[in-house]
Amino acid sequence: MANFEIDEEVLVAFLKGELDAAQAAAVEAWYDRSAANRRMLGQVYYILYVSDRINDAAGIDVERSLRQFKRRMHAGRRIPLRRVAVRIAAAAVIAAVLLAGGFTTVSLSKRLAQPVTVVTQLGERSQVVLPDGTKVWLNSSSSVEYVAPFFSRQRRVKMEGEAYFEVEHDRRAPFVVSTNGLDIEVLGTRFNIRNDDNEHRVTTVLLEGAVKAYASGREQASVRLHPAQQLVFDTRTHAMRLTDCPSAERSINWIDGRFCFEHDTFGEIVAELKRYYNVDIRFMDNRLRDMRFSGNFRVEDGIYHIMSVLQLTYKFNYRIVGNDIELYANPER
Repeated sequence: MANFEIDEEVLVAFLKGELDAAQAAAVEAWYDRSAANRRMLGQVYYILYVSDRINDAAGIDVERSLRQFKRRMHAGRRIPLRRVAVRIAAAAVIAAVLLAGGFTTVSLSKRLAQPVTVVTQLGERSQVVLPDGTKVWLNSSSSVEYVAPFFSRQRRVKMEGEAYFEVEHDRRAPFVVSTNGLDIEVLGTRFNIRNDDNEHRVTTVLLEGAVKAYASGREQASVRLHPAQQLVFDTRTHAMRLTDCPSAERSINWIDGRFCFEHDTFGEIVAELKRYYNVDIRFMDNRLRDMRFSGNFRVEDGIYHIMSVLQLTYKFNYRIVGNDIELYANPER
């Protein structure tokens, strides 16, 4: 990858998802190196994906853009030369790329209108950079969906499972995450969302910035979160409970492949483990579900090691049946 030069054409391919994993990682590392790089990617995105500004990408008039630039310069309006040069160069590259690919206005419009979905399978974690520069980390068995022409009056994504967001600030275009009847609206911030279907709840933990949450379609009844606060949304009743969360950073330990249980019930722990390991864990005695444990583990520790350590805290028994685990109460307790 030492000879991999990142230019406008490469950025176009990155935004269209056409790079391989190593090339995409190189672009992401380049993106993180400076604010100038982040601006450049945003400019290329702007030209490529703002469908309401580009009705026909194959008809981009580079010469007209240059004439407009010269007129503004003569009029005394100062415009950063590099910014305009990048936009004009990117426009030319994009036009060439799209023409070479045989795109028409209609086909391009249809392509950009298709939602993009990123999915993680059991035991996987993934990171994705959205077209506006927002970074999303997906936990195991999760997904995030967005539409490519992302810049408008509102940036909206849908997610399932658990995800951590670092949202690029844009006061003109609020960022909205929708999941299971709950909308989380932000301007620029860091937060984690976990959608627990089995528990009928969505938990949002705010690490930085500010967000407001509301049941979909009921923005007038929104609740505002501040850093180190947690909101639990009941997906059945739409009730919301806001509490302080001093250990907010612990909510994203999963990004590093860590389990951090803090007085969690055995039922909650089992639900978490089942998201990572290809194993069915069954309670043969429901009284075990309410037992509480604390402890820190890593995903690579493996399910059987974790079960053995938990046994030291509370004497339950487990039996391996094929790829499944059955949990029994210890008759001595």
